[in-house]
Amino acid sequence: AEDGIRDAQESRGLGDVYKRQINAEYMGKEFFVLIKLQHMLKNTQFGFKSLVNQNAYNFSSGALKILKIRMRTVSSIGKITKAMKMVAASKMRGELQRLEKGKKFGVGTVSTILANESYLQKKKTTPVVKRTLLVPITSDRGLCGGINSGIVREVKSIIVNNRDSYRILAIGEKGTTALLRPCPDLLLKSISELPSPVNFMITSSIASQIVQTAEANACDGVSVIYNEFKTAISSVIRRQEWLSQKAFAQQFKYVVRHDTSEPEKEYASQYYYELYIAGQFYNAMLNNLASEQSARMNAMENASKNAGELLQKIMLAYNKARQAKITMELCEIISGAAAV
Repeated sequence: AEDGIRDAQESRGLGDVYKRQINAEYMGKEFFVLIKLQHMLKNTQFGFKSLVNQNAYNFSSGALKILKIRMRTVSSIGKITKAMKMVAASKMRGELQRLEKGKKFGVGTVSTILANESYLQKKKTTPVVKRTLLVPITSDRGLCGGINSGIVREVKSIIVNNRDSYRILAIGEKGTTALLRPCPDLLLKSISELPSPVNFMITSSIASQIVQTAEANACDGVSVIYNEFKTAISSVIRRQEWLSQKAFAQQFKYVVRHDTSEPEKEYASQYYYELYIAGQFYNAMLNNLASEQSARMNAMENASKNAGELLQKIMLAYNKARQAKITMELCEIISGAAAV
């Protein structure tokens, strides 16, 4: 009997030993899993790249909360850009109507008079231009694609060979800001915050200011750089070359076919020159404004499309992380039930 009791105690003791070994192995595995999860949580950055591209997802509720915030943010940005696209499309229609009505107003009138004077064509000489005043036309507001940067690049490519032969009068806040740092010695003036819509009187006064600035700084010519409107999705950078008032008067004195007794020749030359510069500058401003609105509409459309794609990626990452968290919780519940 004593031997039977002793054998039973030994077998019970071996059973306890085996049970302790099994519990130790299970606890060791659970401890290993906890250490691994802590390491993943420590090294996981709460950034979009890490949450989307990493295979090891952060199972904490903080990561899901961050993804929710980003989803709301990107969705709000998409709504804003969509509204801005609609506003830009409405403004573009108005600018196109003004361009269609005013693109031929005063443009080519004086040039046609000078070209039809046979006596003038025999007598005229090519003026020597030693210094040119560059007039880049840009916008006051951004978010309109690359039309402003294209104008700035064009100006930089012109002055790169001989800086001393050029001076700059910038139209628009974006062009002034972009040219102030690389060309502080060439930038004479800037004109910004123009009222909208631009009319012929405003452009005439700006053109007069351009001519006065050119004369004050001994510039023999004026070159206006602007975006010419082609279609709703494209525009082309153009240059308008203006004669100086002195060169224009030198040519206008040979006009005989269109000569009048009143007003006198010197006054007629001044009036025709004002029409000559105002008409061309008005045409440049109308083209640039239409190009600005079309570029802003396209930029906002692309931004809305990109926001939608980004929102889909974040939603996919959010769903993956949420499902992974649910799966992990189920595994913990099942493991706990099995241990009990």
